[in-house]
Amino acid sequence: MQLVSEKGVVSSRDLDFLASSFARMRLHGRHLCTDAITGNMDEDCRLWFLKRYDFYVEQLKDKELQ
Repeated sequence: MQLVSEKGVVSSRDLDFLASSFARMRLHGRHLCTDAITGNMDEDCRLWFLKRYDFYVEQLKDKELQ
């Protein structure tokens, strides 16, 4: 899937990689501001990214509890 904005085409695979990477950073104690991360994204990309970010945060939390 590709997300299209006025600035170009962004691959969902790229955003998914970023979401998982930022989720790992957060769980390792890094302070992250999702507003700063998503500041240049259009609304569709921002919502998609945040959904995937939240998914990875929860997935990684579950793995740590096991």
